[in-house]
Amino acid sequence: MIKKTFIFFLFIPLLQTALAQKQQLSPKIQFDYELSLKVDFKQREAILKKNGEELGVYEKALSMISGSVHAADITDIVEIGTSNYQINSIGTLNSTLNFALQGQKLIRQSSGIVTKNGLLTLNYSEKRGNTELLTAKVNSKTRQVAFESGSTKTGSETLNGNMLDLLSVMYNFIGQKTIAKQSTYLITDSKSIKRYTLNKAELWDFPFNGTKVKAFRYFKSTNHDDDATLEIWLTEKDNIP
Repeated sequence: MIKKTFIFFLFIPLLQTALAQKQQLSPKIQFDYELSLKVDFKQREAILKKNGEELGVYEKALSMISGSVHAADITDIVEIGTSNYQINSIGTLNSTLNFALQGQKLIRQSSGIVTKNGLLTLNYSEKRGNTELLTAKVNSKTRQVAFESGSTKTGSETLNGNMLDLLSVMYNFIGQKTIAKQSTYLITDSKSIKRYTLNKAELWDFPFNGTKVKAFRYFKSTNHDDDATLEIWLTEKDNIP
């Protein structure tokens, strides 16, 4: 489950592979999600006006939404090997957004290295409909992360530690036995690198395939300078999102 500031994204995973009966996880797993939106359009409009920006096609489409709506279906193909991983994600719009944005898709891809402590992003990209492809690329030798919009370099940052991204962070903990009560990670959104502190919270019973699965909630700390929220629910046994 993930939530972001202004537009709240609720991801409800529906795991299709029968992993609950397996002792070892398959190296290739498909996850299906429902993407729900709850939009505060007036707040978004005020922010754009304050920054001197005009309403774009996405903001105009969101103005048609009232309250919460099932906005898209997302499929993630997660391949985690012994040394490398790759995640391909495609989101297909429906209802109001599909009509307003003429069937545009959300396409994301994450790839990198598998370490004993989890995943390490080397490349992350995302394309929202007909916007430019945004990419973050890690140069392992120089420890620099280059950010690109289409073929144009938009900036770079020095990487001081291992980096995840908004796609790989959901799957970083699969198969790990324990997760710390509080951990800090460097995460990229394809435009910059941010430091996220995840806190382990309550254990809850989720209904799944006629039974109940125990899962812990992990949430990102927020402050005055960074009010973006992130929540991930991971199964107690295998840390599957």
